[in-house]
Amino acid sequence: MNSNRILIIDDQPEMRQKIDKWLTSGGFATTHAGNAAEALATIEKMNFSVILLDLKLPDMDGYELLKQLHSDYPDICIIVFTGYTNLYDPEMARRNGAFDFFSKPIDFNLLDKKIKLAIEYFRRNLESYFQLEEARRNYQFSNIIGASAGLMQVFEEIKALSQTDESVLILGETGTGKELVAHALHTHSKRAKNPLIIVNCSALPENLAESELFGHEKGAFTGADQRKIGKFERAHQSSIFLDEIGELNGILQPKFLRILQNKSFERIGGKEELQTDVRIIAATNRNLLQSIEENSFREDLYHRLERFVINIPPLRERTEDIPLIVDHVIKTYNGIYGKSIEKIATSSLEKLQRYSFPGNVRELENIVIRAMLFEKSNTLHLDNIAEKTAAENDPSGNNVFTGKTFREARFLFEKQYFGDIIRKTGGNISKGARLAQMDRGHFRDKLKDLGLYPNKNGENDDENDIAPAKIQDNEHIPT
Repeated sequence: MNSNRILIIDDQPEMRQKIDKWLTSGGFATTHAGNAAEALATIEKMNFSVILLDLKLPDMDGYELLKQLHSDYPDICIIVFTGYTNLYDPEMARRNGAFDFFSKPIDFNLLDKKIKLAIEYFRRNLESYFQLEEARRNYQFSNIIGASAGLMQVFEEIKALSQTDESVLILGETGTGKELVAHALHTHSKRAKNPLIIVNCSALPENLAESELFGHEKGAFTGADQRKIGKFERAHQSSIFLDEIGELNGILQPKFLRILQNKSFERIGGKEELQTDVRIIAATNRNLLQSIEENSFREDLYHRLERFVINIPPLRERTEDIPLIVDHVIKTYNGIYGKSIEKIATSSLEKLQRYSFPGNVRELENIVIRAMLFEKSNTLHLDNIAEKTAAENDPSGNNVFTGKTFREARFLFEKQYFGDIIRKTGGNISKGARLAQMDRGHFRDKLKDLGLYPNKNGENDDENDIAPAKIQDNEHIPT
């Protein structure tokens, strides 16, 4: 995101020019829109960190546009203004997603302060207020569904560890809910007032990983034209979740160990030792002991992480939780899809309980959601889908995962899972990320890893993949 790019939405050309002149003289990049339709089309093509929105527009009520923008682009800061003070309701503006507001005539010095405050806020907190509230609503114990003995043990460990600042290592297969556990640990801790910072170690570009995690000083390397604040520094007085820690670059492991031991680090190109008060939560589905034997993971780092471990049992070991999870998914997505499904057919549930679920809870949710889209009655039937997934047979009768390494099997599952999501959401990345309960950047990176996101030339290497057309980072993948 260009942290200095601002969209000005106002139906008066002279006002747009006046605001533009002030902002560009201050070093901001600006774009104009004279009505709601023009604004929405512009946001589809470009990224913005701040929107200045006049509530009086010719083609749409300003509050409705504010509500839509906040819903579709929760990471953009919206500052509203109007000259019609009798129609202006600050409380309504807040409820519909306004970050700040002011009245005309414009006090440009005040406007400058508001914009700089907004940019600084979003620069340091890319997990926006909206995402923080989403975490507080969605990542409670009630959203980690189940009543099995194995899951009850996980709940007890979360309750105990959330009250400490101890580092935690979460172990579990793909799709078991490691990120949900991390959010629960953070949400119930004293650090919950600050957003959880999420890092997918497997998605970090090798040449940028150190800068992403630890930051860099201006001029530290070619292209470093300004200081960058890294993830660990942004996580000060909060928690950081390092997903797939087993994939962390070996060169970075000593620096990570230093964070664990001393809470200190240096930016690339920096000479000052910096301190960060951060709580470390890590997760992996890899066998770290085997990685140690293969010399791909440091033994001293492993022993620092293994002090407190939460093991999440796979779904096949807690099949009694399947009915509860299915019921929760049905109730959640009835409202989303406008359905009135009351239950799942007994025969379908029995098939699910016989299935081994290599993709665990994530795969189960995917199966149920996919079936709900096509169900026309008040009873959910998974006959065709359940038969396919309960066997996943090739013509010879062999399971498609047979003979595959774990990584190969995981790749096959994830490609199907994320492919289904972008088809369901019409290629909308923000909606897809919310459906998967993932950070939007993490979701987009996963699509790129799986070949479901177009390359720089707008062409896919795999002709069977989705998204053949060039798109902007902003939102949509053609389906």
